[in-house]
Amino acid sequence: MAQAPVTRGAGWNPDPETLAKIGRLDLKARGLVEGFLAGMHRSPYLGSSVEFAQHRGYVPGDDLKHLDWKVWGKNERYYIRQYRAETNLVAWALVDCSASMEYAGAKAAAGQSKLEWARLAAAAVAWMVLLQSDAVGLCTFAGDVQEFVPRSSRKDHLGRMCDALVRAKGEPRTGIGPMLRKAAERMRSRGIVLLISDLFVDTEDLAKGLARLRHEGHDVIVVQVLDDDELSFPFEGQVQFHGLELDQKVLLNPRQIKAAYLDELQKHITLVDAVCRRNGIDHVLASTSSPVDVVLQAYFNKRMALSAAGSRGAIGR
Repeated sequence: MAQAPVTRGAGWNPDPETLAKIGRLDLKARGLVEGFLAGMHRSPYLGSSVEFAQHRGYVPGDDLKHLDWKVWGKNERYYIRQYRAETNLVAWALVDCSASMEYAGAKAAAGQSKLEWARLAAAAVAWMVLLQSDAVGLCTFAGDVQEFVPRSSRKDHLGRMCDALVRAKGEPRTGIGPMLRKAAERMRSRGIVLLISDLFVDTEDLAKGLARLRHEGHDVIVVQVLDDDELSFPFEGQVQFHGLELDQKVLLNPRQIKAAYLDELQKHITLVDAVCRRNGIDHVLASTSSPVDVVLQAYFNKRMALSAAGSRGAIGR
């Protein structure tokens, strides 16, 4: 259930201070971003087929099996051999631009709609990836793919991605499964896929799309972003609800349906979480009342903690 969305300006400019704050999550010692990205890809990418790329200085904690003893024999200095799979990683951001994503409640951080929150999250993650000289691409979608921005590792690629995010517009949504399959066909390089959506979709259709992404070898992270109004249903008195994807209006007393609505919402979130777990996918439930950097930092910290502990299971809510 949602009321008519709050109207925003036509343009959208990422907050430089917020992006900088998010970027600092891992700029301490290439730990949070580089470690997170490389850690998730180390197992599927390393092997006899990887190609040597370069040397870098040894850092305490590095795996000793990658020490180049020939270099040590020549100059008695420790260097780690890096492989192309470790240095050229790819991330893809898939951003849902359907009409329901345009909703913004009173408690949303900085008054952001779900779509604006998703834009900032995608831009922030892209910025972190580019800072590590890795490649990132973008796909915006609603009823179908709106824009597909091929991967690139150039620093100025962020501007191209932001332009595409600005152009993204709310449209009625159809099945998400076919769209994810189309996106998978265009993402030639396997990598980390960040899907940001409110996921008000059929869960069986979602499962098929996510399964296709996993079949293509991608590591997938699903961020389900909802407005606080949708999570708590705080409405009182007689309220006229406007459909954002269907041209419908309903006048009712929220108290009469609140319990049933919250029960159905929780069932849906649980189903989404189960679909993700079955496919070995991390599912992150986020509210627009939580700043983007707070959500990303909490997720990355949890991911790194589990990686350090040797856990391979998907992160749930």
